[in-house]
Amino acid sequence: MLYLNGGFDGGRFAFVDADADRVVEPRAGRLLCFTSGAENLHGVERVVAGARFSFALFFSLERDPGRPP
Repeated sequence: MLYLNGGFDGGRFAFVDADADRVVEPRAGRLLCFTSGAENLHGVERVVAGARFSFALFFSLERDPGRPP
């Protein structure tokens, strides 16, 4: 995920962990890369002022059915 702007309040990204949440402060130009399976539960806090713009890219790998795992 790439943050495209600043100038808003709230909207922090948080990894939800059993012991504590790990929070990433949004900043224009910051790039955040992670796998999004059960190992990285996450969410975004509510934006309370302004607008938050980001570019998110999702991809997956699919096994070729003709090849053994």
